[in-house]
Amino acid sequence: MDELVVPGYFFGGCALAFLLLWTAAWAERRSAVLAAVFHVLSGITVSLATLYWFSASLTVPPLAWYGVPLVVAALLAWRGWRSQHWAKRVDSSGEPSFGFLPRQGLAVPRDHPDPWPSRATVEFTHHGHRLLGIEYSTESPYRDENFRRKSKLAEALGSICSVVELRVPNVPALTISPKIKAFAPGHFTPLEDMRITRNQFSWLRPDTTLHEFETDPEFDRRFSVYTSDPEFAREMLTGEVRELLLNDRFFRVHQVAFREDAIWTTDTGGLTEDRMFDNSRKLAMLAAAVPSAIWEKWANDRQFRSVATSADTAYDAWIGKRGGFVRTPLNHRRDARDRQPVTSVSLTARTLIALAMIIIGAAPAGNSIAVLTRLAPQVQVTVTRVSEGGTRHCVTTSGGMSCTADRAEIDGTYEQDGSTREITADWNKSELPAPGTVVEVAVGPFWGHPGYQVGSAFSAVDLLGSLIWLVPGLLLLKRTYLPSVPRRVKKRRETLAKV
Repeated sequence: MDELVVPGYFFGGCALAFLLLWTAAWAERRSAVLAAVFHVLSGITVSLATLYWFSASLTVPPLAWYGVPLVVAALLAWRGWRSQHWAKRVDSSGEPSFGFLPRQGLAVPRDHPDPWPSRATVEFTHHGHRLLGIEYSTESPYRDENFRRKSKLAEALGSICSVVELRVPNVPALTISPKIKAFAPGHFTPLEDMRITRNQFSWLRPDTTLHEFETDPEFDRRFSVYTSDPEFAREMLTGEVRELLLNDRFFRVHQVAFREDAIWTTDTGGLTEDRMFDNSRKLAMLAAAVPSAIWEKWANDRQFRSVATSADTAYDAWIGKRGGFVRTPLNHRRDARDRQPVTSVSLTARTLIALAMIIIGAAPAGNSIAVLTRLAPQVQVTVTRVSEGGTRHCVTTSGGMSCTADRAEIDGTYEQDGSTREITADWNKSELPAPGTVVEVAVGPFWGHPGYQVGSAFSAVDLLGSLIWLVPGLLLLKRTYLPSVPRRVKKRRETLAKV
């Protein structure tokens, strides 16, 4: 029964945290203070549930029980304040003066009588470009009650979306959408395919008739193109534009659309400062790649090309120091190595998960290595209790029942630094000593200080077990802070260098 209590409280705590998070989303439109309170309570609940889970198998320091929840609450409060005030720092007008609004998966004109309600709107000028960002959800007030209940559930599950738009001269409609499994069978890209699929849920298509357009086999294998005017698509998709779309990591996972006075792209998720500036930078790069003849012929505008080409879209110039002293150089490095940028939440989550895995695996690995290399101290232990082990513990998995059995072990005491200490050590079942016997035990020098029978193989087994935590944690840190260039990108760069 006790084995069921810990998972029950843990999953119950997560369910309560989800309920508090749902309530916070509901309260956002009514009171920013109330929403912040529920966000903080949700973070504290997750922290306490996780600490309770760890306490079932580890000794959790008393400081962690109130220190970790306070840190999580402070991070959530800071993030909430930052997300609510970043728009004011960029001198936002608050109301769109160009572009399109979301409605039922379509981008509709600003004078449309029935757009979806926006959660947040920001518009400002940056490096000569006029930018617009809108955060919205799929909930609409113009629905029957049954639909509204379902849409509230969908919103609670994460159907908050955002669109970033860049003002351009009036042009016909054109959409460019990446395809999943576009690199198969040569490359397997499940994470990129997941991002493409996820962003498709928020994708806003122009509310006009579009026809499929094909350009060349390689490009058509990677992207789907639809347009209201095939001649415009043919002239716009030059070799330079196709090269940008094919090789830039952003366009591999994001849909892009042109129509009238805006280029836009969408994301599943809220409109954050990172998303606003990262996405608008890529749109500005695309606008700069479009030939000047396009703007002159289709919009009778000879000035926009100079605006687009003079805008400094280099990472440091466009993004600035908004990521702070850690994320700014990190995202610059990731951008140069063709990796997606990380947000503050993503970076914090990755770092905490990686450090937790390393901490869980580092001490057991260090203890096992010390025992294997005979660097661990060996003490004389008086046996007080003997256990033959063998108790089976079974869990149900997708492959059936998975069972493990307890090892044989001894409990004993030994003298160190003038005090008597207790220890538990794994032991070979066939060599179990009798109570009262004095045996030699190797003591791990690091936290936990486990005991091992001298010469047994248990330390080697525990070393392999600790690597299950240690190696993924180190790999996660490396992929986050020191990512390598993807293999297909490296091959492309090598090919271009030879030309």
